[in-house]
Amino acid sequence: MKANTFYVDFIKKILFGFVVGVACITPGLSAGVIAAAAGLYEPIVHAIVNVRKEFRKSVVYLLPLGIGAVLGILLFSKVMKQLMMNAEFIVLYIFLGLVAGSIPSLVKEANSSGFRKKYLWATVFAFAFVICFERNVTWVPDQTNAAEVNMVTAIISGAILAFGTIVPGISSSFILMRFGMYEIVLSALADINIKILAMTGIGFVVTALAIIKLVDILFSKFRGYAYYAVMGFLVGSMVMIFPGFRTGLDLAIDIFLFVISAAISFITMRLKK
Repeated sequence: MKANTFYVDFIKKILFGFVVGVACITPGLSAGVIAAAAGLYEPIVHAIVNVRKEFRKSVVYLLPLGIGAVLGILLFSKVMKQLMMNAEFIVLYIFLGLVAGSIPSLVKEANSSGFRKKYLWATVFAFAFVICFERNVTWVPDQTNAAEVNMVTAIISGAILAFGTIVPGISSSFILMRFGMYEIVLSALADINIKILAMTGIGFVVTALAIIKLVDILFSKFRGYAYYAVMGFLVGSMVMIFPGFRTGLDLAIDIFLFVISAAISFITMRLKK
């Protein structure tokens, strides 16, 4: 019986890891938010921070999630590249729906230790930060110049991916788009460009190790503020990637896909346990 439970849990973690991997490369989605809404974020951070003290336990917990995340990134990168080229509106509405559907679970997680009105200030400041960032920060490298797609660019991309993966509510793909790096990373993943992926991996690991302990402290000591800040980051990111409204049948399709995606996300999060 215990063996069956272990394997079922292992498979469920692979599936959630897959979703987290897809979120890593999807504009507007935050891998951290997906993990938080599923109730996995804090256990993941705890397992990483305490990997030396609880090595076996941490590896058993993180391994299926890692397998799923890698599969999600590698298998979905080619699909995402084509979708963003040929059906950007539809893709964005689907993922806006997925994010919207995860919000109730995130709110429940945020209020699990009680609600205080002052937590809302964290939401306001986080939302304002995202809006200010979007309006004032832009850097687009010349992608026709091979010299500019170099080691430094790849390492910075890895650092951004780590930041967006570890800090819930921050969409690393959205930041990469603002810096003109998204297509570079997506192409490297789709084409399995070892050189760029290796440098991106270095940037990811170094940044993750640098901030993971800080994030663990914030969610341990200031849990309410941290989760409400996550919601501010999340709503801000949704506003920033909102593509606007189309007309006629296209609008009806967009709304339908948004509602269906939100429902799927909501039900999935309800079944997370």
